[in-house]
Amino acid sequence: MENLQHQSGYTERRVMSRIDAALRINYQIIPDDVALNDPYDPNFVLPRYFLLLAELDQFDHALNYELEQLAEKDQQIARILSLFNQKLNLITGSLYDAIVQSMLPIPEHVNFSETGLSFFSEHPIQEGTYLHLTLSHPENFFHIAATAQVVYSRHEENGKYRTGAYFITLHPQDRVKLSECVSLTQHKD
Repeated sequence: MENLQHQSGYTERRVMSRIDAALRINYQIIPDDVALNDPYDPNFVLPRYFLLLAELDQFDHALNYELEQLAEKDQQIARILSLFNQKLNLITGSLYDAIVQSMLPIPEHVNFSETGLSFFSEHPIQEGTYLHLTLSHPENFFHIAATAQVVYSRHEENGKYRTGAYFITLHPQDRVKLSECVSLTQHKD
């Protein structure tokens, strides 16, 4: 699907479908020599809340897969473990609401696709600059880390800078998560 967007006299030709969403975003400027490193590399500064949410997300995916496998062999045990998992989800959900939610950054307006994003920054970021990013969807659809290269940074009417970047390193499963979120959001509209 091809999308043409016109903003402030600036025309962009985008090949991938994009959506606007409120995401928790953290970014840091990184040197060129680490731009191709794994975005989950411990040498990058990953916020604690992001690590917690990403680990819980991976654990849920692995557990759901194992429960599906177990259900083929013994449905009764799979059902008991599924109920136990639901109970754990309620407990972790209440802890998340009570403790973690208050420490999270406020979601910001981000426009994204599976190939890149644009967001507001307080200061201009030079074209060609490499960034390390963490993105968390407030409804826990995804928690991903990526590296990206800045394509533009222009002053907007709100006094901030609209910064656009395309992903350099993004795990395939994270690309799928972004794509699914874009698709789900477009089908709601």
